[in-house]
Amino acid sequence: FAEINLSELKRNFNIIKKLAGKRNKNGVKICSIVKANAYGHGMNETGKALAGYGTEYLATADYSESIILRNYLKKFSVNIPVLCLGILTENKKYFEDIAGGDIDVTITDYKIAFYLNNFAKSRNKKINIQIQIDSGINRIGFDIKDGYEAIKKLSGLENLKIKGIYSHYATSEIPRNSYALRQLNDFKNFVKEVEHNLTKIELKHISNSGGILNYNDPFFNMARPGISLYGYYPDRKKAVKDIGITPVMTLKSKVSFIKDLDKNQSISYGRKYFTKKKTKIASIPIGYGDGYPRQLTNKSKVLINGKYYKTVGTVCMDWIMADIGTNSGVNVNDEVILFGKNYPADKLSDITGTIPYEITCNISSRVQRIYVNR
Repeated sequence: FAEINLSELKRNFNIIKKLAGKRNKNGVKICSIVKANAYGHGMNETGKALAGYGTEYLATADYSESIILRNYLKKFSVNIPVLCLGILTENKKYFEDIAGGDIDVTITDYKIAFYLNNFAKSRNKKINIQIQIDSGINRIGFDIKDGYEAIKKLSGLENLKIKGIYSHYATSEIPRNSYALRQLNDFKNFVKEVEHNLTKIELKHISNSGGILNYNDPFFNMARPGISLYGYYPDRKKAVKDIGITPVMTLKSKVSFIKDLDKNQSISYGRKYFTKKKTKIASIPIGYGDGYPRQLTNKSKVLINGKYYKTVGTVCMDWIMADIGTNSGVNVNDEVILFGKNYPADKLSDITGTIPYEITCNISSRVQRIYVNR
């Protein structure tokens, strides 16, 4: 199971909020990112907890997530706006749900905005929108050179309220990076021009976790932390300083079987590991079907009773094995920690050549999430 420590989440949130608002005398609003099932931590429960800690917004990747989250929070009388970072591409799809309120719509295309405005007008509703400007990641959003005219047209849509404007860094995890600085300055100047000539905009934001760490500019009044909420840095090796965040998730299992093996016995599929001497092998019921990467075959460690043991043999869909030696004192049903505070997910991502985001996001739905405060 995955133990989600909400006390660590709260602590991380408070650290990040303080850091994000450090240079802004009026403080900075926080839009907590809970997309991809809150990076594997459980979108609904994590979102509810963050709302209780004081986040002003939550953000999701698509409208199915936004609607599920909003409806879940309403059961607990939690009314908090959800910014959908995804985009609408079809006329009327999700419009009815959006009109139900508490969802800010990202706009990257005038035609969809026009359709949405007409729908809102037919329902006598006013829908909040946030305009995404592409300042250099070259993914989605109005190109910065076309953004001014787009906002001019969007301002004429009476049933859409321009609530915010935002952009996204391509290289925010790298301190003092010239491309990130260029994006920051280009977007800031763009927003200044819009506000001077067209309309004031309530929410202005560009910083993700890396932006909060490395490019904190007091011009902006909202920030969008993601991975940092869950205790990880966008790139640990490039982090200038440790701000004190700690992992929220601990992935746990238990020893289910212990086998005595002689020297030169193969373990698991493909016979990719042979015992070096007489030993005991602990079988642990977790595998790539749970999101534990197969690339960790013969490369990772697990923590049992405070001691590290090497995993051996090919990672299976439902099992991994660890060499516990002959005198470990490990027994069936002893707890096994796959990653967590003492053995963080970036140790595994370093081995597999990925990022900690992918490790936590890939923990599958069959792994039960258990929420604790400790």
